[in-house]
Amino acid sequence: MYYFIVNPNAKSGKGRIIWQKVCHLMNSKGLAYEVLFTEKKGQAAELARKAAERSNKPIQGKRTNLDSAEKIIVAMGGDGTISEVMDGIWDHPEVTFAFIPIGSGNDFARSLGISSNWRKALQGILSEKHRIYFHPGRLEYDGKVRHFGGSMGIGFDAAVCDGANRLRFKSAFNRLGLGKFTYTGVAVKLLVTSSCDKLKIRLDGQEIHRFQKVLFLCGLNGNYEGGGFMFAPEARVDDAYLHVCIAAGIPVFKRFLLLPKALKGKHVGAPGVYMYRCKKIEILSSRPKLIHGDGEVNGPVTKVTASLEPLAIPMVY
Repeated sequence: MYYFIVNPNAKSGKGRIIWQKVCHLMNSKGLAYEVLFTEKKGQAAELARKAAERSNKPIQGKRTNLDSAEKIIVAMGGDGTISEVMDGIWDHPEVTFAFIPIGSGNDFARSLGISSNWRKALQGILSEKHRIYFHPGRLEYDGKVRHFGGSMGIGFDAAVCDGANRLRFKSAFNRLGLGKFTYTGVAVKLLVTSSCDKLKIRLDGQEIHRFQKVLFLCGLNGNYEGGGFMFAPEARVDDAYLHVCIAAGIPVFKRFLLLPKALKGKHVGAPGVYMYRCKKIEILSSRPKLIHGDGEVNGPVTKVTASLEPLAIPMVY
């Protein structure tokens, strides 16, 4: 049984059009499914939880011998939709997750090699070409808990996400299939203007590290964030580790050399770049900073903890 959670506004309103094509293909195969559309920010979490807790009674489609008792929740949207769905199913390991990327950044899909073509992505899900088990990321700040699938960050990368989300012409770029370039454009501007502050981190409750003039810190479940920057080239979505990348003490002119390298994962080993692997990281900033989980921006905060949930979620793609 498939439950599709669709952001109809993804890709500047093309989400509903793409869903109609998915719907036609599902009907042609006689597969049982239900579709749930989001109408406001944050609603995907509620819809995902309700889908995880209900019995398999399809509203659309037909029951055939292709159906099974397995419950597969398919998110259709951008990375932010993944974050919201993780909020709803992180404690439901009996539910299988799947994703059809129709957003602008699509970093989680990029880390797994999921096609941006909806038909190919759906075919991978239906055939269960790949099956993995991964641990959703967990963010704790100001007494709140949020989840992420692919990445979290504090500082520059969160500011880039915030700036890209505010761009008036982002929707036009999305319609042209150039959504990731909105992140690149904002990043270039913020490389000059971003403030750098002190950070203290604790890894897995033991090691403490202090950094001066930190441009950003990101913790990744996959390889990519920020619309295609390979900040964690050695990460795997299913390796049960957060891969942490910190950029600190880097002069402005050298920042412009760092980001092009990061597109290919060649920044590792460069002066001012620090890489760690952990299950949990506690972060304390000298000044309030924006944070993000899968591009969903919150804060500013001075203290945040990122970790992986102990329960692994199955995923097909």
